[in-house]
Amino acid sequence: MSPDHFLTRTMILDDLRRAQEVGQEAWSELASRELGRKIQYPMRPRRIIESYLGQEPEGCFVAEHGGEVVGTAYCHVWGRIGWFGPFEVVPRMQGKGAGRALLRECEAYLHAKGCQSIGLETMANITRNVDFYLRGGYQASGTSVIMERELSAEMEEGAMEPSASEEVEAALAEARALSARSMAGADFSGELSMSKGNELGPIFIVRGRGKLRGVAALHSYYPPQDADHVAMRLLMVDRGVNGQEDLFARLMGACEAWAFSHGRKRIFVRFSGDRARMYGNLVRRGYRLDAANVRMCKGALAKERAPFLMAAWAG
Repeated sequence: MSPDHFLTRTMILDDLRRAQEVGQEAWSELASRELGRKIQYPMRPRRIIESYLGQEPEGCFVAEHGGEVVGTAYCHVWGRIGWFGPFEVVPRMQGKGAGRALLRECEAYLHAKGCQSIGLETMANITRNVDFYLRGGYQASGTSVIMERELSAEMEEGAMEPSASEEVEAALAEARALSARSMAGADFSGELSMSKGNELGPIFIVRGRGKLRGVAALHSYYPPQDADHVAMRLLMVDRGVNGQEDLFARLMGACEAWAFSHGRKRIFVRFSGDRARMYGNLVRRGYRLDAANVRMCKGALAKERAPFLMAAWAG
């Protein structure tokens, strides 16, 4: 088969259930193959897919074969930086052109949105995935590290109230400026709008002398009975101010305290592997390295500027 054997189109709300099933099939097969036993991966909550569709209604795609949806892909726009993920094809259709058809749609959409850099994140040990993107013209641009920490009652000392919707809305313009200072060409304000508008998790804002100095967005949309963890979606600390480590510690403490108080046992963070200063801070906080993925890019390389920046290139 070739990409032309698949019909690709934008996703609609009626596709959401099937989109959940595609993701579950793809991840269950991968986990089963890696662990050597049958694994049933949890289904992605409908709320996060609705959030992606609401944020980029023309940038979420399905691939059909014989009238059945067999693949899905979701685009994200961060100013001049674009990326896609999750990017999933059911096992029986992998290697037959569905992925190439979806990749073509994602790239066309992100280019049309003015993205100069298109990126993704994939597991380095899944060589067929790395080969797929290398053949598509992508190059490895760095490593993404994933760390986790077990939560305990002592973390409640770092508690602070999540920011109200009005405060988040009022901070969006400042967040756009902070984004550009943190990563060349970036605008992460849409992540804050999406998180708050769809209740994906709490957002914490720290100000100093009336100005935005740091922000963290935590994703907690999996019900506690389905997942015992939360994941950091975005964290920024202003690289132009003194006391950056203290600001970072305050934001991390707030996220950890909120997660523990809401019945979660673990917190995951994901960030570029070249943030050695932040990595050291996390090790001292009790985090351990869980995994390392490869970031791949086409076009101008996205350069992170801030020592304390977490921006997950994974859906």
